[in-house]
Amino acid sequence: MSTAQKTIGTTLKNIDDDVLINDLSSIGEFGTESDEIDTTTLDSPDNFKEFIGGLKDSGEVSFGTFIKSEANHEDMIALSISQANRLWEIAFPNGAKAWFTAFVKMYKEGEITPEGVRTSSGSLRISGKVTYSPTGVSA
Repeated sequence: MSTAQKTIGTTLKNIDDDVLINDLSSIGEFGTESDEIDTTTLDSPDNFKEFIGGLKDSGEVSFGTFIKSEANHEDMIALSISQANRLWEIAFPNGAKAWFTAFVKMYKEGEITPEGVRTSSGSLRISGKVTYSPTGVSA
């Protein structure tokens, strides 16, 4: 019987610039979504619409952090300003890894409140497909 896998220890890193996003509080969902192409004709059976799969889109990966390092915060600001596509890696505690090319679409400091702590949120816009390896070895 298999057991659920803990996510604590998962990392998100810009491989090209060797920038590890420190103090992550969350990484959003990622995967593939397909557009749909309507192929319904005037004689489609039983008056049902018909579709085929269109272009695939890997979407975005959102993330949240606590700001504990000004240097890391500055790195993320610079990456968001550059809009450059970079190679990113999500590494899971069990050794599995996912790689994708993306640019920092959004990076913002969180709301500042009297009893709050500094946080940030961001999103990476994926260009192309996500490559996944259950063993962490790139294909």
